[in-house]
Amino acid sequence: MLVLAGHGLWEKGATKELEEELERADVIYVETYTMPSSSWILEAVSKYGNKVLRASRSMLEEGSRKIVEEAREKRVVVLTAGDPLMATSHQALLAEAAERGVDFVYAPGISGVCAAKVFSGLQYYRFGRTATVPGPWKGFKPYSIAAYIYGDLCVDLHTLLLMDISDEGEQLSPPAAARIVLDAEAVLEKELGYRGSLKWLPAVVVERAGMPNARVRAYDSLSSLAATEESFLEPSSVIVPATLNKVEAWIVGALARTKLGGSWTNRLKPREDYCSLYDKIMRWLSS
Repeated sequence: MLVLAGHGLWEKGATKELEEELERADVIYVETYTMPSSSWILEAVSKYGNKVLRASRSMLEEGSRKIVEEAREKRVVVLTAGDPLMATSHQALLAEAAERGVDFVYAPGISGVCAAKVFSGLQYYRFGRTATVPGPWKGFKPYSIAAYIYGDLCVDLHTLLLMDISDEGEQLSPPAAARIVLDAEAVLEKELGYRGSLKWLPAVVVERAGMPNARVRAYDSLSSLAATEESFLEPSSVIVPATLNKVEAWIVGALARTKLGGSWTNRLKPREDYCSLYDKIMRWLSS
């Protein structure tokens, strides 16, 4: 049996189902690379002794066949922080088990992506794209993220930006992510001859959603987030919101303990302009 299981967002996030699966397991592979600052999970399961093994990305991706074959003879748990099926590599592991006729169980945990959305104070059903801002270690500019933000604004939706994680476990900081996105748009403005508005859009930073010390911060513009020297707790994410309705503005302002300015409730450009920018950037990317 292959068990894909999530431990939730902190040490006390284990469900009763997860505890039962860990007790029954012959081997527990723990991965800590898909969520920043998740090394706590190793301590949380240390009581299960030497059946706990730390899994690298290569073990779960390039070595996935070996794990699936091992699950023919043993009860193998692959354990992550958050929810395991939020990562494509873990979905692929589940699909590989299904294709090879190996029985599997999905034991969900609280997802960091879902927790960030709901704790932000923004309405869950108004979210569009979720994208990861690549760290400088990736060596490329995220032009597509500028397009995604404009595409979401075209249909009046919020964009959730996740922070990339290096192979060494370093999470990209929210200010660095804002600078990377704005630098990408600066190139697009020169290449495509338009004047963008990303730097004027407001931003919500959600830190450690679902944990006792969770926090929401509000910035009147992405440029002000990019310029801040404040430190942020991990894991954190950035949301570029569409125009807030009255309820959202009240909740976000209350959670962030600040009074929101007009950039939050007044659209900077007509929606048609955002639609046009999305189309222009996507055509350039596909050319």
